[in-house]
Amino acid sequence: MNELTKGKKITLALGPLVFILMLALPPLPGTLHVAEGLGLSSYIFILLSLSVLLWTAIWWVGECVPLGLAALIPPIIFSLTGVLSWKSALTAFTEPIIWVFMGGFVLAKAFQVWGIDKRVAIKLSLIYKGNNPAIAAFFVAALPVFILTITGSITAATSIVYPIVLAFLTSMGFGRGSKYAEATMLLVGQASTAGAMLLLISTPPNLIAKKVIEDVMPGVTITFFDWFIIGTPHALIGLLIVWIVVFFVLKPEVADLAQARERLRKEAEKLGSLSKGEKLVLAVFFITMFLWILPGSILLLSYSAPQLSGLASTIKAILPEAAAAVIAILLLGLIRASGRPLLTWREIEEGIDWNVVFLFGGGIALSRGLQTGGVAEWLAYIVTGVIGVKPSFWLMVTVGAILGFLITYPASNTASTLISAPIVATLSKAAGINPVPAVIAVGLACSISSALPSTTPPMAIVYGSRMIKLWNMFKVGMIADTLRLILLILLTPSLTAFLCQLKGIPLTLP
Repeated sequence: MNELTKGKKITLALGPLVFILMLALPPLPGTLHVAEGLGLSSYIFILLSLSVLLWTAIWWVGECVPLGLAALIPPIIFSLTGVLSWKSALTAFTEPIIWVFMGGFVLAKAFQVWGIDKRVAIKLSLIYKGNNPAIAAFFVAALPVFILTITGSITAATSIVYPIVLAFLTSMGFGRGSKYAEATMLLVGQASTAGAMLLLISTPPNLIAKKVIEDVMPGVTITFFDWFIIGTPHALIGLLIVWIVVFFVLKPEVADLAQARERLRKEAEKLGSLSKGEKLVLAVFFITMFLWILPGSILLLSYSAPQLSGLASTIKAILPEAAAAVIAILLLGLIRASGRPLLTWREIEEGIDWNVVFLFGGGIALSRGLQTGGVAEWLAYIVTGVIGVKPSFWLMVTVGAILGFLITYPASNTASTLISAPIVATLSKAAGINPVPAVIAVGLACSISSALPSTTPPMAIVYGSRMIKLWNMFKVGMIADTLRLILLILLTPSLTAFLCQLKGIPLTLP
């Protein structure tokens, strides 16, 4: 059993202590007004819900217990105090969108079991035939991890590419103390954070943003196709930004690539041709991607071809994202190759990150409690008093992006999205602004932070190579993070406005 550090022991006690102290406070400014407006019997519901938020956030930030375990605090307390019914709180853990997570995890596991991930990484590494070390690092380190985020986990993608990059550097004689080794390894972590924005399933914050939007805007759906319009451009530009920043800041020495390329070529030869199992896994993957993209594509076409609206509605009803994920899990468990299923049941169980599943379910329960208990409305009341009753559309996107970005430094990207996305959605609605742009900005901003090993698992993985100096990680990370945040604030309003126009959603609410 792991011993708790002194800091984690303090955090463990601090969570419930803050909860108790908050309940002992007199009415906070605006709580009486908001409680009356919502028809709550007492302002204590707002204090109670706020106390649960703080307790959960403290444990998420301090990581004194597993994040999924901390996520059980909201459903338990909200149910015991009557803020939510037990049914409402616990069904949060069975939301269809959780199956999208599980489908992504299981697909990633299938890639690992059959070695497709390694094949993809090595093949991408061999695309570049020249001798420019910076460009070589792009194809060996950045592009493979970026592409592999399509499997649904930036952590898994980094874990796959890490040993390949390590072998690449070792074959050239570069290790600790080498600027080129430091830059190349750092690029792996940085590129994975850029890849987090690539697809809707690339990282949990994207799906959390989708869920929050669909909860607060009934009838509005953010599809995989919709995400291409907003997230994918940010991902591609972000990849170029981190690559340029890493090599501009660190200025590594020139490397001789011949020996490393030869080693990679030999590794590629060992892989041989695609096995039957690999082909079948890829077939399941492409079928799943097709099913994920199909409803959004037909829906988009129906905006310019109204005769397709009936077909779009039918496909959307029978093929939600969760359906494709369930079908993928079933196929991977049923289809056999080389005398075994593509994935055994144990491999399916091991592939699913249950910590993230519980974290996400608890976050949904927390969001429901904050809405029912009036905290979101109270925060909207306070913030609108600061930024004005009628903030502009651009200001709301900026507030959402900055809030999500800042919280990711003390908290994980998933936890920070669970905390900030519902708040920003309520702020937007209170200001009469469509919450879709601001919430998407939150989801994107929560994937940017990369200045410290603690900000996201990929940065911790590459820091573990001992090739990266913490100061250089911080320096590169802060420059890249700041540039990407500025880019997000500048581009997201236009991209989301274009998306809303395509979907026929007004930017202002009545």
